[in-house]
Amino acid sequence: MGEVFRARDTRLNRDVAVKVLSPAFSGDSDRLRRFELEARAAAALNHPSILAIYDIGTEDGAPYIVSELLEGETLRSRLRAGRLPLRTVVNYGSQIARGLAAAHEKGIIHRDLKPENIFITPDGAVKILDFGLAKLLHPEAPSTNGTTETAPETQTKTGVILGTLGYMSPEQVRGLPSDHRTDIFSLGVVLYEMLMGQRPFKGSTPADTKAAILKEDPPNLTSANSTIPPALEQIVLHCLVKDPRGRFQSASDIAFSLEAISSISSSATTARPIAEPADSGRARRVALAAIGIIVALAFGFGIFRFGERSAPAVLPSYHRITYQQGIIASAKISPDGSTVLCAARFGKNYEIYTGRLDSIGLRPLGINADQVLSISSRGELAILESAQTLDGDTVTGFLATVPLGGGAPKRMLNNVQYADWSPDGSELAIAHFIPEKHVYRLEFPVGKVLYETAGWIGHPRFSPDGKTIAFLDHPIFGDDQGFVSTIPAAGGSPKRLTQSWSSVQGLAWRPDGHEVWFTASAVGPTRAMHAVSLSGSVRMVLTVPASLTLEDMVADGRVLMNYSSERSLIMVSSAAHPEEKDISWLDDDEFFRFSSDGKQILLGDEGDAAGPRDSTFVRNIDGSSAIRIGDGDGIALSPDGQWALSRVPPDQLWLLPTGPGQARQLIQGDAKQHKVAIRADLPAEWSPDGTRIVFVGDDERTHLLSLDGDDTVLTPTGVTGFLMTPDTHYVLAQANGGKYELFSIDGGKSQPLDWLREIDQPIRFSADGKSLFVVTHDEHVRGRDLFRINFNNGRRTLLWHIQSPGNPISNDISYADVTPDGTGYAYSYLQISRTLYLVEGLK
Repeated sequence: MGEVFRARDTRLNRDVAVKVLSPAFSGDSDRLRRFELEARAAAALNHPSILAIYDIGTEDGAPYIVSELLEGETLRSRLRAGRLPLRTVVNYGSQIARGLAAAHEKGIIHRDLKPENIFITPDGAVKILDFGLAKLLHPEAPSTNGTTETAPETQTKTGVILGTLGYMSPEQVRGLPSDHRTDIFSLGVVLYEMLMGQRPFKGSTPADTKAAILKEDPPNLTSANSTIPPALEQIVLHCLVKDPRGRFQSASDIAFSLEAISSISSSATTARPIAEPADSGRARRVALAAIGIIVALAFGFGIFRFGERSAPAVLPSYHRITYQQGIIASAKISPDGSTVLCAARFGKNYEIYTGRLDSIGLRPLGINADQVLSISSRGELAILESAQTLDGDTVTGFLATVPLGGGAPKRMLNNVQYADWSPDGSELAIAHFIPEKHVYRLEFPVGKVLYETAGWIGHPRFSPDGKTIAFLDHPIFGDDQGFVSTIPAAGGSPKRLTQSWSSVQGLAWRPDGHEVWFTASAVGPTRAMHAVSLSGSVRMVLTVPASLTLEDMVADGRVLMNYSSERSLIMVSSAAHPEEKDISWLDDDEFFRFSSDGKQILLGDEGDAAGPRDSTFVRNIDGSSAIRIGDGDGIALSPDGQWALSRVPPDQLWLLPTGPGQARQLIQGDAKQHKVAIRADLPAEWSPDGTRIVFVGDDERTHLLSLDGDDTVLTPTGVTGFLMTPDTHYVLAQANGGKYELFSIDGGKSQPLDWLREIDQPIRFSADGKSLFVVTHDEHVRGRDLFRINFNNGRRTLLWHIQSPGNPISNDISYADVTPDGTGYAYSYLQISRTLYLVEGLK
């Protein structure tokens, strides 16, 4: 775009850099616009990690920008010598992220982040250069729904691709509108390149590179470099998610995560350093001086607090509220701190129960409701009726109010998920779903929009003084990952207090209003109790071997907590043992599959995100001990029973021997001819001859994969299936509309199967190849029917009606299988246990 000169600022007596647009481009209106845009964007920023702009002007028709003069080299120059040390990567990465966060807060997106635009000074400071491709947004013009509007005069048209190939986000490659998350993807590419010395997405041609960005996952980091901490790998991969909704949602969260790795590694005295060794003398002297100061301060403070330190620690005490087996959906404490009200299912339906905190036992109020949302200071109860699940953790229903003293609920508004009374009890703040726009709104009072998101909003709660509303901001619709945020009750901009959590549910203010307490997990679904100050300082409050949900907090500091544990159970019935038997092995057997003789079952256990990795087991159905045969989630046994197909996150397929033999990888993210990942929520299956695998890819098409790695797409997008007919000529697949068809493997004409219904789920073909086993899946009916269907004429025979045990805490059937000879079956269901506790003594 221009040439850069060293110059002397004679007014302030300093050396500066002057960037002048090349004369050849001075008449190009688009170049001029982008040059001016760079100046406006960069001049609006004031951050140590962004090049400082001093002046802008035009001389003899040539536009120029005056900026600080930097000494050092670009990150590209550093990378020519190969990958960088780990501590350097973490240091540079956190500085870049902080700079991007400052730009994003002002509505400025870089859109061309790459090593050439990152400058390293001799003292290790990072400077982001060249906002020439930035997309400027109006920071002063928020819309009525709290979002930021794009400045029309600088908006890039959809379909225009800007950026540098290899560092572009998928949305840039497609020419789609992009936001700040495109910089997050580019930062992930830069982090990867610093760690590995090469980009994660490469191709022999530009088209191949684009295809890699759109379809392929980057090569594994820790496999190529075992010194890379898994936590650092997860940060990089989180940046490189194809869908912007699945990435980090802010650059400040990336900086937070990188700095956490740096602080952990520097404080762990027994850990191997992740950095270059320090220069000897001066660094040691500085460190010893700092240690001396810390010891002196600690000694003085210890003398001052000797009496308190000598006192025994006060452990939290627990008072159990509920004893019945059931599901506690939500609970709240009355303003006077004496009574608890909860929405629970101890039988067929959810009801509201109440009880005193100083006694044992609950009694029903005679009100059917799915949620207790809030109790006002005026004795009014806000509840949720006729709730329905939209997707995952997003649930909406009718907001209704009812006096605590008794009476019929009065409905106010539909499509509400959460609500909280203001401290004076006069108005409600609500999380309101707008179906027409598919957005969630935080409203206070009802009808006045404070904040809007394409994700969803959870647990809005007023501060004790009523001036601020804290809430959980979930960026992905249906997923409970998200942040803790606050917003002024009178209106204004939201403030994000925490990093992104993989699961966050439950929120309350500390009685003094200085902290927001919440339950969340950084990895996996098991949530612990945390607290965050209004300045963003997060601390751990409580962790137990169960998943916690914070329901409410009393004025004296007591906490109402929902303890939840879940286990997936597998029940089996066979001709030899008709009475159902639990043969589940661990606690999260997601998929299972009978062997061809029906005597064994393949189990795939998801494991604990913070503990053991996914494992594949084989177990006899007589109940003898399971045998672990390898990593991953076992999903299918070969016809001869000698191999198990296992899915290893994120998208690999492995062949595991059930007896002697060597495991081998069948699919890797960048394997030859394989450009899609296997869907994690669906099984795969062997062909009857055991030479190929049928699976559904994340491109929503059915694929046929040979054991040599050749991948053939069988169906168009939206047509999915995993069963091959016994003659190996067709694959049974279902279209989006619910219709089943036989798709020819050889490219012939497909054949409709009118005798299969939308609620039928094919399980497997019978051993003789004449029948198809199906299980019904009707959301409105408890239990499932297992049928044998004659494949020639569609005549069906009911074999069994299966239903999870009558325990009300059990979910309905989630997966089922039938032995190939049709004499036995297995099914799984999720068993949930939730208990309310009042916890005292948490600090």
